[in-house]
Amino acid sequence: MDRAHSVLILYASAGHGHEKAARAIEEVVRPRHDSVRCLDVLELSPGPFGRMYRGTYLFLIQHMPWLWGWLYYLADAPFLYPFLRPLRRAVNAFAGRRLERIVIDGGFDTVIATHFFPTEVVSRMKRDGRTRARLITVITDFLPHFFWVAEHVDLYAVAAEGTRAELLRRGVRPERITITGIPIGKAFRVLPSREDARAYLEIEPSAFVVLLTSGGAGVGSMETLAAAILRQGGPYTILAVCGTNRTLLARLELLELREPSLLPMGFVENMHELMSAADVVVGKAGGLTVSESLAAGRPLILIRPVPGQESRNAACVSAAGAARVVSGVDEAVRAIGRLLEDPASLEALKAAAARVGKLDAAERVAGMIHGA
Repeated sequence: MDRAHSVLILYASAGHGHEKAARAIEEVVRPRHDSVRCLDVLELSPGPFGRMYRGTYLFLIQHMPWLWGWLYYLADAPFLYPFLRPLRRAVNAFAGRRLERIVIDGGFDTVIATHFFPTEVVSRMKRDGRTRARLITVITDFLPHFFWVAEHVDLYAVAAEGTRAELLRRGVRPERITITGIPIGKAFRVLPSREDARAYLEIEPSAFVVLLTSGGAGVGSMETLAAAILRQGGPYTILAVCGTNRTLLARLELLELREPSLLPMGFVENMHELMSAADVVVGKAGGLTVSESLAAGRPLILIRPVPGQESRNAACVSAAGAARVVSGVDEAVRAIGRLLEDPASLEALKAAAARVGKLDAAERVAGMIHGA
């Protein structure tokens, strides 16, 4: 392995999934190369730009998902995007000045981007001859937006055949696209058994374990959902991951005082163990949550996906037979109850998840640094 080869891995902290994918790649790449950096491009942006970018995204998906979806699909319209591209490039040029300096000063041989912002910045630098780095873009959703497509990307790493087909439709040449899966942490490559995970987490072996996830920022209706499941009176144990949302965690801890089968937790580093212990994963349709669940062979119940990338992700995994998409809390509770009562349906969903899941996506992306 060429340890002198230098690698820059870039993500944007708008949603936790882009960082998780970047860190998963870093886990594989760092032992192989002496010079590896992994950076959040929003931390490099000038003034309050990064905070505004991150805060606006989180506010919209939590409080105004309809507006987020409207903007997402409007910006993805083939008739409109060509008019938006110059404005987007101007904004990215302003916000990416420090990133450009890092790329130039670092003399990196390969840049790997898990977000479209650094993809566009580095692609423009390649066009202008300001870097000769190989640019690999890792698309962290199952279907791409036009924002992911940049002229000077050398290779795209994509989730599935459907992702590849959509890039082809948008004009990307087939030799530039490799199906890798979405990168997930190395802990998912050696998962504990369901029994061992439950023993470690001190969960009753016979319980029907529901893992509630809501993304790194803890958005969604988790408190209402947890209470509704518990009211059914079944043999449920609920693992509720609140992410960085301390207010949600505090409310669930109050509920736990009355309902000891509820186990709330904040931001976790052992999602692989929680998923191994679970019978079903319930929550958002973010690309990383979906990919981790599929890698663990756990079916998904996806509640009211945010219009845009999440609704597209949900449609893809539902079509693969690995998920149920529901419109709200009541429908989610009914879906969970049906899986409890119908083990054959649950096993069919698990089998579909295992077929679709890819454990070695980060390894595949790392292999693209020197390979095709």
